[in-house]
Amino acid sequence: MSDVPPEVITEILSRLPVKSLLRFRCASKSFKSLIDSPKFIKAHLKQQQEPNPNANLNLILEAHYKTDNLFSLEFTTNTSAQHHPKKLVHPLKQIYGPTQVLGSCRGLVYISNNMSDNGIWNPSTKRFRRLPVCKFDRAPCKQGPGMEQICQGFGYDRTDEDYKVVTIAQWYYPNELKVVSETMVYSLKFGGWKKVQDCPYMVLKEGNGTCATSSGGALYWMMQMELSLSYSRLVLVGLNLGTERFDEVPLPKNMGKPLTFNLAALNECLCLISGYGTCRNGKNLVLDHIDVWMMRGCGVEQSWVKLFTVEQLEGRQHFSYLRPIAYSVMGREVLLEMDKRKFLWFSLEKKSLKHAKVSGGLDTFDSFVTLGTLVPLYYGGGDEKDGKKGVEERDDSVIKEMK
Repeated sequence: MSDVPPEVITEILSRLPVKSLLRFRCASKSFKSLIDSPKFIKAHLKQQQEPNPNANLNLILEAHYKTDNLFSLEFTTNTSAQHHPKKLVHPLKQIYGPTQVLGSCRGLVYISNNMSDNGIWNPSTKRFRRLPVCKFDRAPCKQGPGMEQICQGFGYDRTDEDYKVVTIAQWYYPNELKVVSETMVYSLKFGGWKKVQDCPYMVLKEGNGTCATSSGGALYWMMQMELSLSYSRLVLVGLNLGTERFDEVPLPKNMGKPLTFNLAALNECLCLISGYGTCRNGKNLVLDHIDVWMMRGCGVEQSWVKLFTVEQLEGRQHFSYLRPIAYSVMGREVLLEMDKRKFLWFSLEKKSLKHAKVSGGLDTFDSFVTLGTLVPLYYGGGDEKDGKKGVEERDDSVIKEMK
């Protein structure tokens, strides 16, 4: 191996899966030093994000109404093959109650049992970082007229090369016609929570933010325009993870009057799914079709490109919700999640749908794309132990906003 140029070794190793790299890491000090280096970790991550005809698509499924509820699902290059979910061993497993997945980004997954029992996990390296409790200036109102709603998100800030958890809390006081909002951000790089700009929009439901890193790193939600208890129009809101400021994002032109809006991320780009139709099948809404728009750019009206339209299924099965998950490894099909119950493959060329074959008997679920990466859960130079120690010493701090 001494005759092989170092750059060639690096190139070869960067194409290997994490499982192989962890074995090579134990082979020699030079391999360990190379594989642990930030430069190599970035190179490996870049390779994982590139289209690869030999790679598989990996998902985490959060099954609803189960105690042991997290599963891994691997889609092979053969989109017609049968695929089988496998139970996922994770650090927050509990006897009673499910564990939530609140976000997935560049190989890291944000999992939670409750507001005081959560953390960031790399399923490939098995590393886990428990987060300190997020403490708000305003104590949650447990009695009286106040009501509390919390939504969260997890994403990557390209500017600071930092992973961040966002928690938005809003307290509603119907008797006073008042809404109070507070937003906290946890930085994996600095190891603490800090208060940022209060969200000036009304959270509609306790949903996860959709992470899109293509435009520098932001989390997105559909929210109500005015921070009040009276109804106002829906707007697309983005929290820039670099500036940590909220902004309204213009919607695409010529959308007509959609009946539903949903958000998704495809190839790290934000997607807006607009649903049309008025037919109802019993209690469920049945759409006529959906349009999938992708934002390619910095959040202006001209950034939106219409990717494709999916017409309603024929026969007795109808969808009321579709969400794009990922491209197939060859890029000719898009995997869609249907009504949180099934997966469909949509052919971009033929404009046709076919059911993805998944066994396992999961009733309803949410799905999250995950990459096999070496992304660490600590920050700083030196070796892993020293870097991790530095973060742990700061974990209980709350960083105040700099004025």
